[in-house]
Amino acid sequence: MAPAEIIGIIAGSFLGIQVLSYLGMTFMVVRKLMHPKKRTTEFLIEYETREKKFDKSWLDIPFRAMQRQSRFGYPLYARLYMNQTPADKFILLLHGHNSSSIGQLKYLSLFRDLGYNVFIPDHRRSGDSGGRSITFGSREKYDVIDWIDILQKEYPSATFALFGESMGAATAIMVAGLDKRIRFLIEYCGFANFQTLATAYMKSKGLYTVLKPGLSLAALFYGSRLKETDALSAMKNLAIPVLIMHSKTDKVVDVSNAYALMKAKPDAKVKLFEDSVHARSLVKYPEEFRAAVTEFVKYAESENNRNVRR
Repeated sequence: MAPAEIIGIIAGSFLGIQVLSYLGMTFMVVRKLMHPKKRTTEFLIEYETREKKFDKSWLDIPFRAMQRQSRFGYPLYARLYMNQTPADKFILLLHGHNSSSIGQLKYLSLFRDLGYNVFIPDHRRSGDSGGRSITFGSREKYDVIDWIDILQKEYPSATFALFGESMGAATAIMVAGLDKRIRFLIEYCGFANFQTLATAYMKSKGLYTVLKPGLSLAALFYGSRLKETDALSAMKNLAIPVLIMHSKTDKVVDVSNAYALMKAKPDAKVKLFEDSVHARSLVKYPEEFRAAVTEFVKYAESENNRNVRR
């Protein structure tokens, strides 16, 4: 064998190893994000109790369990808490990454006190819902819209609003961008798009740029199109009242995401908390948090009523 042929074989082998290493690295990152070990209800209750002052008596509040099949072929589960005072107002509370409807019970009394029926779905691969992966809103947004269709059919005069936490916040923005039935939106600690989320996770924008093609390929394997995980673009087109809430010291979803969303919708109301960690502001600043949400909801309802009269 000629020396040139030997060199070519060695170079080809080296390139092959590099490609395999690249794909292996990107699949490992995506697997950790989209296919984490699913947290059990028992784990989440203990976690929420330890970290977020979860009150186990909330589990005794009567609710209606709802189940259906996703358009993508897996079972979905949700909790519906009807207000003690009959109302046509519904708000959907959307949980974060690898959490469940359990994690949203801390907001239940806040929105019921404001006169809302509260609907809390378990996203895919979360809680009692099925699905092989988490897709950061790429498919979750369609599951939420289909839940709204079901609620609308059962309650024809219903109006709908959204509250989302973390991944649920980004999903809520994307839902509002697709569904004109949403009257207002509260996004709390949400990310702008997958790039901003992954860049913070990797602590390097340059590394993300290098890995992006492989990440996109790996995400497809888990049923997600990264370009569809884009709350920022959806926010630019929203004409409804929006409240953006975030912590300035959030290390999971950097506050730069909030600033990007604020730039996308300059007329959004904003509430930034000084030094609470990711999705803990209700725990650290309960009165301030509730006041900000209450004030915004009353403003949003007033705006919507004014638009109806027009």
